[in-house]
Amino acid sequence: MNISKCLTIDLESRELVDHKVAQRHPLTLAEFEVLKCLVNHIGEVVSKETLNEAGWPNRVVAPSSLTQCMSCLRRKLGAHDEIELKNIPRYGYSLCIKDTDEKSNCESAEPSDIGKASIKVGHFSRYWRWFGAALFVALLSGLHFSGKLKQTVNYLALLTEPGVASILDAETELDGQKIQLSQLRLEDQPEEQRSAAHFIGNWSNTDKIFGNELLKRIFANDNARYESVALCNQYDGECKDTQPLNLVRERNTYSPLDLQWLSDTKLRMEQVTYNKILLDKFDNPPEGLVEDIYRADVYYYGASKNVVRADVRLSLVYQSPARGTLVMAACITDDMLRHISMRYQFSGEFKMQQKTVDGQLVKSFLLDTGNVSFTSPDEISEESATIYREIRKSVLSNETQILRQVYQDANSGVWMLPLWGDTMVWAHRVEVTL
Repeated sequence: MNISKCLTIDLESRELVDHKVAQRHPLTLAEFEVLKCLVNHIGEVVSKETLNEAGWPNRVVAPSSLTQCMSCLRRKLGAHDEIELKNIPRYGYSLCIKDTDEKSNCESAEPSDIGKASIKVGHFSRYWRWFGAALFVALLSGLHFSGKLKQTVNYLALLTEPGVASILDAETELDGQKIQLSQLRLEDQPEEQRSAAHFIGNWSNTDKIFGNELLKRIFANDNARYESVALCNQYDGECKDTQPLNLVRERNTYSPLDLQWLSDTKLRMEQVTYNKILLDKFDNPPEGLVEDIYRADVYYYGASKNVVRADVRLSLVYQSPARGTLVMAACITDDMLRHISMRYQFSGEFKMQQKTVDGQLVKSFLLDTGNVSFTSPDEISEESATIYREIRKSVLSNETQILRQVYQDANSGVWMLPLWGDTMVWAHRVEVTL
């Protein structure tokens, strides 16, 4: 498909071929389809809706997706002054070809020149492929004999897992209370922004628990199986709430939730703390290390008048700025049985990576789980069976885990933890010097 005399689209390889400099630019599927749509309407204005349907058919995506796609296409078209990708405010985009003599300057670089250049590069790159293969074998042998091969393979597998793609903020009100919603999306999740009403619109008696004038801040995630909400009831630059509310429900379950009833149920269930991570969990820690301890209660609710509580503890000891040891334990009970139904605990060494997503620092803890324990009950309720299946599947299949921290202040932190899928949890934080 020709764009200009110097520029074509290779439909088979899905590449933008620049004959002027004998170069090929790979295109993502969205870039490929959007660019084809623009080329088929050169000089015309194409609406955003048409381009969205071309690039992401039958999907609802954020406006930023098309903007980012156009930015990438402009960079790949940047060497050609005769081609202009125009933004038509509030409507769409137009691909324009200027009538200039520059278009004839590409005749010396025919498509065959690209092939010749590839052959020359091929001889050179073949040597490096052999060298790289030998080096890789030597590296594997060294890791095998040092006992680090399995750990390295697990770590590399973790690096391929999806990261946090976006944290979309929106402000709204509920019963006169100001609410800031931060919706998280992972890279493998659809680009769909939900309103605060979607996550909390089924709540009633909110005045019983929202009895202050401070901002309510919510972190939420829809992981296609479960929707989770982590709420700080008193937010003023940092969370002042000593017991943030963490709720999970099955996706598209809109059962009414009476917050006064939930508050009374929580008070009754939290009379007993089943879970505890001892400070001496780690053997002979070097003097001066700091342990971060997080504690939270997470509640799963559905259509019945029974809730499942996960009493969660998380402990981290940094041995360097990006490495350390982590323990997570969760004891699961429900309001009908009122005893420990399940205990789930895993620990191991972590590597921490961090990046900024939409202005928020996100830390990913890549954990090679050295120890896993799961105490299953003799009998569980229908509601508890939901988390039982999730944890059982994790215990049987995962030698690795990813835990993500998306917010932290002096006294709290917001985590994405492997409970019901990836569950948002706002936890109370204590720092202890060992």
